[in-house]
Amino acid sequence: MARRVLTPPGEGKPIGMYSAGVEVGEGSLVFVAGQVAMDAEGRIVGEGDIKAQATQVYRNLAAVLAESGLTLRDVVKLTTFLTRNEDWAPFGEWRRAEYPRLFPDGVYPPNTGVVVHALARPPLLLEVEAIAVKPGRPAASSPRARAARPAPARKARGGRGTRRR
Repeated sequence: MARRVLTPPGEGKPIGMYSAGVEVGEGSLVFVAGQVAMDAEGRIVGEGDIKAQATQVYRNLAAVLAESGLTLRDVVKLTTFLTRNEDWAPFGEWRRAEYPRLFPDGVYPPNTGVVVHALARPPLLLEVEAIAVKPGRPAASSPRARAARPAPARKARGGRGTRRR
């Protein structure tokens, strides 16, 4: 399987021993490592402020996706990790305000939300990872994809269970 490591030069670059993202399957799938609220210089942005951290996290997600020629509109799955359960309400407010701009077609990717004890650095309140798909190939289960496939040829069968006219 072909794979290409994605390493943005600024925001979204790895801060440890991992890849920011990987493009696999001849470029059809892109997996983005969990992004946190750290800027290009490795400083935490918005300490104590979930909304400020969310803005940086999604800026970092967009930067990694851009390395593969994608945008947030190409994301098909998000996983969101919060360190404080009480941050769901303000994070939801941030999403209601920002998602229409980030996903202008109004199609929001599925998201799994998880509350964790802590992230790698205690001041970090939020981490989001993503899976994206490069456009160009219809999904196997889409009606368009099914219509494009020829129906399998049916063989005439004789014997028991065959109706004759």
